[in-house]
This record gives sequence, C-alpha cells and structure tokens, in this order.
Amino acid sequence: MLLSGSGRTLENVLGAIARGELAARVVAVVSSVPGVRGLEIAAAAGIPHTTVRRRDYPDDAAFSAAIYTELAAHQPDLIVLAGFLRRLVVPPQWTGRILNIHPALLPEAGGIAAGKGFFGARVHSAVLASGARESGATVHVVNNAYDAGPIVQRIVVPIIPGDTPETLGARVFAAECALYPAAIRRYVAEHPELFGRKGRSPDEDTPGLARDRL
Repeated sequence: MLLSGSGRTLENVLGAIARGELAARVVAVVSSVPGVRGLEIAAAAGIPHTTVRRRDYPDDAAFSAAIYTELAAHQPDLIVLAGFLRRLVVPPQWTGRILNIHPALLPEAGGIAAGKGFFGARVHSAVLASGARESGATVHVVNNAYDAGPIVQRIVVPIIPGDTPETLGARVFAAECALYPAAIRRYVAEHPELFGRKGRSPDEDTPGLARDRL
C-alpha cells in the first residue's frame, strides 16, 4: 500500500482484513512523505515500511521505479493507493494491478474535481461549488493519466443542503471505508488472468483461500 499522510485508508483496510471481510495481507507500505502517521500504523502492525521521496528523483519515472524496487522483495500481487499524493508511472508489468480510490464520482468529477492537484478537501470544495446534488467515491484502476483508469466500483453519497467540504468529506470517507475493501475483493476475484485465481465468485470469502498480497 502506498500513502502520503495519516494512513486512515491503510487503517481501514487492516480492519477489514482483521474482521475477515478481505482475504488479503498487507506485505509492505511505502510513503512519499517521512514521519507521517501512516508509517506509524504500519510499524504498529509489524508491516515492513519505508519512505521514498519524490524530491530525491529527477522525474516521475525514476521516482516510480524506486518504489517498485522497494516493493520487489515483498512480491505483492496488487498495489493499493491509500491517500498517495504523487504520480505513479505504470510500467507494463503492473498494468491492471494498481488500484486507487477517488473521493468523488468518476467520470462525472473528471471536469470539476479530479485530475492533478485534486485530493482531500479540494475535491469536496469543487464538487460543492459545481452545484452537484450528489458525490461519492470511485475505485478505479491506475493508468498513466490522473483519475482516468477503468472504473471498478462506485458509491453515491447525497449532498445535503448546508454541506461544507468538511461535512461532505466525512460522509464520503465513511462510504469509502465500505467501498474500498469490497472493490479490492471483487476486482481480484473477477480478474484471475492478473492474479492467478480460478473458480472464485466475486464475493467468496471461504476460509483457507490463498490471501492476496497488498
């Protein structure tokens, strides 16, 4: 899992795993920012973790290559972006095996609240300013354009009169907590050609199945 801040999405995924809602294991955490709470969460859970800073590399490609090098020893099946605020260049060997969650509805938000620079409260402010009647969250496959990869699963959150970026953001994140683990589970089950899974339905949670490595 890749992050840049508080680690609340990492915390949520770990909780889903602990409750048996997601048959997976987080094998490594990489942060683009040193000293953040997300790294503390990884350390407390005994998960190998490190920091790779964008400023230490000449371009996005070199930065991304350094992240893949850090992950190689852990052999993850899937990379999950969890509040990761840097551009990750996707090489051919990782095509289809990186997921992200955006705190608005895609593709609708593409013209108003998605793309470079749109994260956190900036997204919710833009959605409210647009006059939209609903927002939500979208899990999508990561490709080499911001917030433009194929959509995996979405959840709609109504906008209530008087909403602020803070109140809308809180409700969207609550929805994300249910959406992301479910979308990860479904995406892996529906793509055995990527993950080597055969004969599993999207919602199968049979104990003893091999766990996917995040």
